[in-house]
Amino acid sequence: MMGINEEQKELFSYSVDLDKRLPQDHPLRKIKETIELREIGEWMALGFYEGQDLPWPRSYGLAWRRLYENMEIRVMDRRLLFPAEPLPRARTRDTGDVWHAESLLCDFEHNRGLRVNEHLAEEKKKRFPDRAVFIDELIQDLKPRLPHFGGYTHSNPDVRRVVNEGFRAMVAELDGELAAVEALKENADAGELNLLLALKDYATGVETFYARTLHALQQAAAGATGTRREELEWAVRTFGGCFLTPAQTFEQGLMAVHFVWMLDGCDSIGRLDQVLGPLLEQDKTRGTLDMERARRLLDEMWTNFERFNGWNLQIGGYTSEGKDGTNALTMECLAACGRNHVRRPNVAFRITKETPKAAILLAMETLGNGAGRPALYNDDLYVKTLREMDLGLTEEDSREIGFGGCTETMIPGLSNVGSLDGEINLAKALERALHDGADPADGTQVGPHTGRFETFSTFEDFMGAVKRQIQHMTDATTAWLDEQIRERFRRGDPKLCRTMFTRDCVKRRKSFEAGGARYNWSVLNYQGIANLVDSLAAVRACVFGGNVGKRELLQALAADFVGYDEMRRKLQMAPKFGNDLAAVDAMAADVLHFAWNTLYQHETPRGGRYLASCILFVTYAAAGKPVGALPDGRKAGEVLTDSAGPAQGRDQRGPTAMLSSVASLPLWLAAGTPVVNIRLQKAMLATPTGVKNAVSLVRSFFLKGGMQLQVSVIRHEEMLAAQREPEKHGNLIVRIGGYSEYFTRLDRSLQDSVIARTEHTA
Repeated sequence: MMGINEEQKELFSYSVDLDKRLPQDHPLRKIKETIELREIGEWMALGFYEGQDLPWPRSYGLAWRRLYENMEIRVMDRRLLFPAEPLPRARTRDTGDVWHAESLLCDFEHNRGLRVNEHLAEEKKKRFPDRAVFIDELIQDLKPRLPHFGGYTHSNPDVRRVVNEGFRAMVAELDGELAAVEALKENADAGELNLLLALKDYATGVETFYARTLHALQQAAAGATGTRREELEWAVRTFGGCFLTPAQTFEQGLMAVHFVWMLDGCDSIGRLDQVLGPLLEQDKTRGTLDMERARRLLDEMWTNFERFNGWNLQIGGYTSEGKDGTNALTMECLAACGRNHVRRPNVAFRITKETPKAAILLAMETLGNGAGRPALYNDDLYVKTLREMDLGLTEEDSREIGFGGCTETMIPGLSNVGSLDGEINLAKALERALHDGADPADGTQVGPHTGRFETFSTFEDFMGAVKRQIQHMTDATTAWLDEQIRERFRRGDPKLCRTMFTRDCVKRRKSFEAGGARYNWSVLNYQGIANLVDSLAAVRACVFGGNVGKRELLQALAADFVGYDEMRRKLQMAPKFGNDLAAVDAMAADVLHFAWNTLYQHETPRGGRYLASCILFVTYAAAGKPVGALPDGRKAGEVLTDSAGPAQGRDQRGPTAMLSSVASLPLWLAAGTPVVNIRLQKAMLATPTGVKNAVSLVRSFFLKGGMQLQVSVIRHEEMLAAQREPEKHGNLIVRIGGYSEYFTRLDRSLQDSVIARTEHTA
């Protein structure tokens, strides 16, 4: 064990008692002996069943511990970052739509925790034909034991603490809390005790996993030759000096961050440049940094984000002391986006009023090359908004903003943000208002009675009905979510990884899911914003201010405009959002003020608010399917608006007018992030003057109140060619919703919606 210390030897020498048996009346014994789980390598299931006779959530801790004590650890060729996968033979997204299957029937996803991986069953039965019946029984027995509640949850682990303090300091904190609870004996809180015991099993598993990874590296180095041996010996030295203890170099820090990211299933990692930037600059000053290797490490990190479908990392923004945080690593991350023409990671560039011009120019040049990243954020408005929303944030923490997944706002390492826990379809709310609270698809009364459209004498009456439907949808959605979130307190996966790597959870002796984080809120997604606004504008102009009859409009919508071409033309010619029209923009601001302030009247069971957002990634196609024809001229089932901006192709007065309309909205109320898409001409960003003009456009938008902007730079002809011959255009990247995606992976309706976006130049 070349270079391994005595403590690591002890960790590595720990092994599962292979003769351990469950009680005679244990549920799994009724299926088969646990030896079969070992034979087919189901380590998480083994630990989970081992703890079934223990109080919740002990079985989850044992599941993680057994996984990390036994899982295969591969040292792959040409890699420098280890471990190279979060699960044994984890699925990867290499090229095209090829997904290599995982090896575990019971594994985990970062957003939901332990799960049953049913799609692997047939492959597993082929590998173990004599265990086919057992595999089927195992799946059926596990499924009800691994419930999941609520929406999709992203997170950013506390990598700052890991890099600066080391995991041993975190374990010491856990041991102290566990000792304090155990000292209470019969007066101890059973829930706190069992959570801490589960965390202790989890932490022991992590330490063993670290030691086993180091040992695997040592063995690989001993068997390698030439340059690869030198690389692996470097990896042994670097990995052996990180994670457990504070990182002393940039390379150690990146290794530690990568290791934690693997533990959480390759989700998001927070403020990479702020955590590791000081180490990079220290090493450069000392002359000890191999910049070529540092860039190779960053490129490998970028590649791993792509391979494992990882999500977000953030750069730039204010430091906790209130200074602009742009540093050398910020610039290196922007350069990595340019070098690596892949859709992930979803890099969020926080821009302050003090951000150096060179950094913004580099960001725009990178976007001009079709990288699809970074997305751009108005850091001054984000910090101001979160401080003024009465979320309990300290001034220092409010500057630590991060984003999970696409772009859900959170505080890395300090928060639990239910990411896209639910959605509110504003286009559907309009439909309900047109039909007295009923769904026109089947006539079901799903909303309150707000009056028949034909009886409204004024547009204000109709607007009141729309708002009442929005209020009902908001109340119903939050009531459902309240119930789902409370279920997470006592059932399902407590998210032990996130509990361990989110500050304050251990001290509070509460799980990540039960309010242990310092800050807790939940993000709700608003769909169809511009469809609602354009429809309201058309109704006001053509029905209450024109000659389109109310009954006739309802008939046209029911017929999906078949036979009503002239009426549809009138509706389509009505004023549209995104053209800097004061009356339309004011109406849009009014209805969104109402919608988002209604949401903020609700608090989550964990404490903290529900936050509004508009983060549609690819969901705006599915969101449009149940929505019938709308008064804006949209036909039934068509995609909805792709962001908080105008409906695709309806902004006809240039980029300044479009962004002015968007900035007139109360975007600060959508603190969960109001995504705005803009498509710029490739030729515009091909010259220094064009790049400078684009920077000015972004700065102006932010000064007017814009919060976020994501830029697609892709020619119309390229997209049409990709539709004709997708196999030749696999690396064509567009911004979709809140992240980058390969154009050819989108379904045809989404491709068409991107093509329909107005192409702007400055």
